[in-house]
Amino acid sequence: MSASFAGHEIRKFDQGNRIAVPTMFRKDLGESFIVLKSIQDEPCLVLFSEEEWINFCDGVTEMFEGRQQAAVQRKLASMSDKVSLDKQGRITLKEDFKAHAMLENEVLAVGTVNRVELWAPDVWDEWNDKQDVSLAGISYTAKGGRR
Repeated sequence: MSASFAGHEIRKFDQGNRIAVPTMFRKDLGESFIVLKSIQDEPCLVLFSEEEWINFCDGVTEMFEGRQQAAVQRKLASMSDKVSLDKQGRITLKEDFKAHAMLENEVLAVGTVNRVELWAPDVWDEWNDKQDVSLAGISYTAKGGRR
């Protein structure tokens, strides 16, 4: 069964460059999970449970063949890192990952259905203000289909 991540919390980096993963996300992420630099030209990091990571990679891999498939797999692998929670529920992010998401002191962890995203709070606010997305036409019983 796939995870369903919802909600958000702000966390601060500690002196050891660690960030506590919000408790509400830990169970579904698991003890170890994947951190990916966003592939959508968005300055954030994406956390996938190992199960969702495999589903994601399988789906992406099926979109390509031959050399292009191998190149995509290499690119995704080079933009990802496997991390594990310590006894206090913290992870350490590599410096290049922090730089990609412009993370400094605080991190906004946002549940986005099948994944968790990590944003700098001010970057999130700026990005979110620019989005032209309306939820007004969506029914609470919506299934499938696209507008």
